[in-house]
Amino acid sequence: MKSLYDAGQAGGKNLLLLHGTGGDETSLVDVARFLDGSCRILSFKGEVNEDGMNRFFKRNGLNQFDYESLEEETDKLYEAIKQESEDKGVDLADWVLVGYSNGANIAAHLLLERDTPLRYGIFFHPMSLEVHTKTSDLSDKRVWMSYGGVNDPIVSEQAFDGLERAFVARNANVVVDRTEFGHQLSMDELKSARAFLYQL
Repeated sequence: MKSLYDAGQAGGKNLLLLHGTGGDETSLVDVARFLDGSCRILSFKGEVNEDGMNRFFKRNGLNQFDYESLEEETDKLYEAIKQESEDKGVDLADWVLVGYSNGANIAAHLLLERDTPLRYGIFFHPMSLEVHTKTSDLSDKRVWMSYGGVNDPIVSEQAFDGLERAFVARNANVVVDRTEFGHQLSMDELKSARAFLYQL
């Protein structure tokens, strides 16, 4: 899996970036630098091609997810994260998953559906994928999530709330930021995410 790595500076946070549909491993670098100018960056490029756009798992239309692809690509991503973490000498528990849209969805799925020491997430405009096979306690997880409101044509309030409930039901610590800016990133939510990151 293609990745980008920047060691950052001493004392910086460890940010693991997962782009949205049509992005690549460079798409969230500026976001990461805004969140923490000293951060270490590990960023992955989704290997699924949808009409020339990179994604982390297949879909069969808007919000019509291919669940076999989801599970296969989640496993593949997790193996890549573990290998890169070992190579770079970073403890898995020290990464903060930073995902946008499709990247946020697979990151949230990884925390919910895999037994993993990964424990932090910053998820811009995620949604529930309606996969709930695990019941293990997630009280070690701390997650920040943003929702773009009724102006978001991709993520419905029901789909966003479903993801929030999935984390809360298993005792994860969840912070929610609701805006009315639609599916694009706003400065307000970036500042909110940065404040959350400083508390980790």
